[in-house]
Amino acid sequence: MTRANSYLSDEQIKNVKDKLLSEKERILNKREQKEQYCMDKNELLDPLDEACINAQTSQEIRFRNRENFYLKKINKSLTKIDKGEYGLCNECDAEISFERLQARTTAELCIGCKEESEQVENNNFFLKRSKSLGKTIQELGKR
Repeated sequence: MTRANSYLSDEQIKNVKDKLLSEKERILNKREQKEQYCMDKNELLDPLDEACINAQTSQEIRFRNRENFYLKKINKSLTKIDKGEYGLCNECDAEISFERLQARTTAELCIGCKEESEQVENNNFFLKRSKSLGKTIQELGKR
């Protein structure tokens, strides 16, 4: 494990990496379990059952999209750990506190930059990010 100029100790890095790997494994295992319990369309008895299954499927898709987004953030954080870049703010290059990284292992902004980002986002409708996709309305429109 090479770290260029990380301020985190080896123990702190190991602690965070273990958490990230555990979350990654949980998501991947959950995905495997869900695929085992898919209902066959031939099992749908009436329109009410079908409507209920459609609503449930829609919710599952939303949750899966959120988990896929989180999985990407986990993988990005693991890559940063391997490169020795983990724990530095993407905006100001300041060190993100270990306490913040413990609470949110995929944090990319220090608390000051995150608060500023949220204030700007809350004041501008077009900068609001989708909770499940992590993109602004403008970014979603560029597909």
